[in-house]
Amino acid sequence: MPSPGPGDFASFFHAHRDAIHRLLHRLTRNAADADDLLQETFLTAWKKRGQFDGRGSAEGWLRRTAFRLYLNQRTKSKRRTSLADARSLAKDGSVPAGEHAVDDREATSFLLSRIAEALDDLPDEPREAFVLFRFEGMTCAQIAETTGVPAKTVETRLRRATELLAQSVAKYRDHLPGSPGR
Repeated sequence: MPSPGPGDFASFFHAHRDAIHRLLHRLTRNAADADDLLQETFLTAWKKRGQFDGRGSAEGWLRRTAFRLYLNQRTKSKRRTSLADARSLAKDGSVPAGEHAVDDREATSFLLSRIAEALDDLPDEPREAFVLFRFEGMTCAQIAETTGVPAKTVETRLRRATELLAQSVAKYRDHLPGSPGR
C-alpha cells in the first residue's frame, strides 16, 4: 500500500471495514468499542501507510494493526477496572429448577448463555485464538501472523481453549434438548 491517495484509501476502507469490524466486535464483545477501534485502526493505517513494505497481504497488515490496537485497549481497560467490576452477572453455574418442564427453546437459550459465559471466562490468549479460529475462520498461520506468535503457540492456545470450554460446559451435557438425561 505505497502512499495511496484518498480515493484509493477509501476503496481500501470499504473493502475491509466489515471484516475488521466483525473481528473487533468478536474480540471486544462490544459494538461501541469495536466501532471506536475500527476508526482507530483505519486512522493508524492511513498514518502509517508508508510503513507497509508489501511483505504479506495488506489485509493481514490491517488485521495485525487492529489486533494490536485491541490489545492496547484491553490493557488500558484492565488497568481501569477490577475483575469484580467487569463481572456484573453472578455465575452460580446451577441448572434451572424443573428442567424437565423447560421447553427446548428455553433450555437451548440457557445452554448458549452458559457457553458464552464459559467463552468469556477463558484466559485472554486462548479466548482470542479461539475467536479468531472458530468465528473469524482464520487459519493458525493467519492467527500467528496477526498476533505475532508462532503457529505452534496458536495451536496450543486453541487446544487449551477447547479443553477449558469442554470442562466448563460438561456439567450441562445431560440438559441438552433431546438428551437421555432430560
